[in-house]
Amino acid sequence: MKKLILLITALLFLPVTTQTLYAKADNFYEYRRIITEDTPFYTDAGGINLLFYLPYTYYVKLIEQGEILSHVEIYGQNGIAVMDGYTPTASLFRDNLTVENPYPFLTLKTLDTAVLYQDKSLTEPVCYVFPERNMFYLGQITDPVGKYYYYVSYNNRLGYISEESVVPFTLPNHPNELTFITPDPPAEQPNKPQEQTSNDFFSLKIAVVVCLAFAGIIALFIILKKKEHPSVAVSYYDENDYE
Repeated sequence: MKKLILLITALLFLPVTTQTLYAKADNFYEYRRIITEDTPFYTDAGGINLLFYLPYTYYVKLIEQGEILSHVEIYGQNGIAVMDGYTPTASLFRDNLTVENPYPFLTLKTLDTAVLYQDKSLTEPVCYVFPERNMFYLGQITDPVGKYYYYVSYNNRLGYISEESVVPFTLPNHPNELTFITPDPPAEQPNKPQEQTSNDFFSLKIAVVVCLAFAGIIALFIILKKKEHPSVAVSYYDENDYE
């Protein structure tokens, strides 16, 4: 009897448990796309501590969708540890495409000896980084005057390094189609055949008018020529006529 009661209880709760597990699995593997160059990545749920701006056209893994901020996860591939944080829900785009390599894998190299800073205010140095050292690109940020700093991972240490301290580079767009961009409507082409037909018809009308005018001139010339040369009157003399 007890076994029967336990079996019935398990069957009653099984659909709910299964549904919850599937929901978590689907949510865990759902990716959303970054569609602006200023999509922030915060370390806190209140959106106060900005870490950097996420790489444009790449993806984040959605952990939990919120009304204002969503809990997301990035990296965890190619030797880069997983990072989780928060980003505006309105800035995340669901493109329903197959996502492979959702995060950028970009290596930066130092030009000269540089300082890796822990904070974006550049007041807490982490370590010196000597020339030709490699580091992983994670995101970027600008200071109040518009100067770029890159958030990087160097020897398992995270921090900011200035733009002029690294070899110039280009971060390509993610290879997936940019479905979030609305294509421009095709420009209307002028109807050239119709225009050509109109031009031909106009030329034909001119030709007809010229021909008629020329024919009229010829006819007038013939009439005037006849008036200039009248017919000669011929008289016959009869011997029976008396003078």
